Amino acid sequence: MSLRINLLGRPQIVPASEEVYRFRSRKSWGVLAYLVLNEGRTTRSQLASLLFSEADDPIRALRWSLSEIRRGLGPDAAIVGDPLMLRLPPGTVIDVDVVTRGSWSDAVELPSLGSELLDGMQMRGAPAFETWLLSQQRHIAAASETIMHEAALGAMARGELDRAIGYAVRATAMTPLDENHQALLIRLYRLAGDDEAAAAQLALCTTLFENELGVSPGPAVMSAIHENRVAYQETADVSVIEAMVEAGAAAISAGAVDAGVTSLRSALRLADNSGTTRLRIRSRLMLGEALIHSLGGLDEDGLGSLHEAAAIALAHDQPLSAAQTEQSLAAWKTSSRRRRATTSCGRSATSAEARRAV
Repeated sequence: MSLRINLLGRPQIVPASEEVYRFRSRKSWGVLAYLVLNEGRTTRSQLASLLFSEADDPIRALRWSLSEIRRGLGPDAAIVGDPLMLRLPPGTVIDVDVVTRGSWSDAVELPSLGSELLDGMQMRGAPAFETWLLSQQRHIAAASETIMHEAALGAMARGELDRAIGYAVRATAMTPLDENHQALLIRLYRLAGDDEAAAAQLALCTTLFENELGVSPGPAVMSAIHENRVAYQETADVSVIEAMVEAGAAAISAGAVDAGVTSLRSALRLADNSGTTRLRIRSRLMLGEALIHSLGGLDEDGLGSLHEAAAIALAHDQPLSAAQTEQSLAAWKTSSRRRRATTSCGRSATSAEARRAV
C-alpha cells in the first residue's frame, strides 16, 4: 500500500506499513502542510518564525516538529536541506495535490473532497501562519468547487445524470450564489425528467438571489429551466448536416449569432441521429464556442456541449478532436476566472451600498 497524506478535513497519514505514528503537536501538521504546499521554497528560519516565534528557541521547536513528521512519514521519506525539501517515496498520494493538480475523475474519489484544509486546527501563537492557512483554505475550497462542477459536466456528458446531479448539488451547496452552479443543477433536473425538482431549485435560486444580491437570476438560469429533452427523430444525409454546420459557423462569423446557433443545434440533433462521429463532435464544438463566446450568460449550455464533444472524441479514439475540445475548455476557464473576479467585486460593492442604504 502506498503512502497517503490527507490534509483535508481531519489530517492523517496512512503509512505503507501497519505502524501508525500520531502527531503530538498540531504545529507539526502545520509544518507538513506548509512544506507540501510551498514545495521547497521555505528556509528553516522562515518556517521557525512563522510557527514558533513565541518559543524560547524557535529553531529547536522546528527541529522537534520535523522529527515528528519524519516518524509519521516513515523511513522512505526525508526532510533535508535549507531551504527545506520534502522527499516522499514514489506513489505517495497527497489529497491537496490531487485537488489542485489532478484530474476531476481522481479528485472526486477522495473521501475528504470539499473538506477544509487542516479543518478545526488553530495554531496558537502563530498569527502569520493563520493568515497563510486562511489563504490556502480559500484557494483549495475554490479548486474543490471547480472539480465538483467539472465532474457534474463530465458525468452529464456520459449520460450518468444521477451522478451528475449529486456533484452539481455539492458544488451549489459550496457556493449558492454562483449562477453557473445553479444553472447546471436546474438543467440536470430537467434532463433527468424531474421538472418538479427543477422548478423548486429555480424558486430557491430566485429567492436567494433577490434576498442576497437584489437581482433576479440571469439568462443562464432561465435558459436551463427551458432545457429541451425531447428525443428528435429527424434524419438527413451527411452532406446536408455538413452544410448546416458550415452555415451555422458562417452566420456566427457574420454576426448573426441567433441564426447560427439555431442551425448548429439542428445540425447536432441530425448528427446524433446519423451516428457520424466527426459531425457529432464538430457540431458540439462549434455550438459550445458560440454559446460561451458569442451569447454572454449561457456558459453552462456551452460547457455542456464542449464536455459532450470531448467524451465522444475519447470514446471513439479521436485524440486530436479531444485535444481541440480541451483547448476550448481551457480558454473558457481562463476567461471565467477573470469574469468571476469582476463579478465578486461587483457583488461586494452592491452589498456595501445596500448596507449604507439601511
